[in-house]
Amino acid sequence: MHVLGLLPAYHRQGLGRRLVDGCERWLASEGVEYVQVKTIAPSKDCKPYAQTRAFYLSMGYRMLEEFPKLWDPSNPCVILLKYLGLPR
Repeated sequence: MHVLGLLPAYHRQGLGRRLVDGCERWLASEGVEYVQVKTIAPSKDCKPYAQTRAFYLSMGYRMLEEFPKLWDPSNPCVILLKYLGLPR
């Protein structure tokens, strides 16, 4: 996945969870051990991105590191990481 987003009318229906879960299953089947997500960091007060982070945290992702200048100082980046398992 390069970009994932759902219109607010489609939030809380399990669609995003199914998309991410399907992607993770495919990645694991291809031998990928870790998956990462980049999004706006918590240091930027932005409700929609707080919801985005909460979604990924609920999917088992963990905040790894914040990069305050990766995109630009007004959009600090945080990397979230999830372990998918050892390649088979």
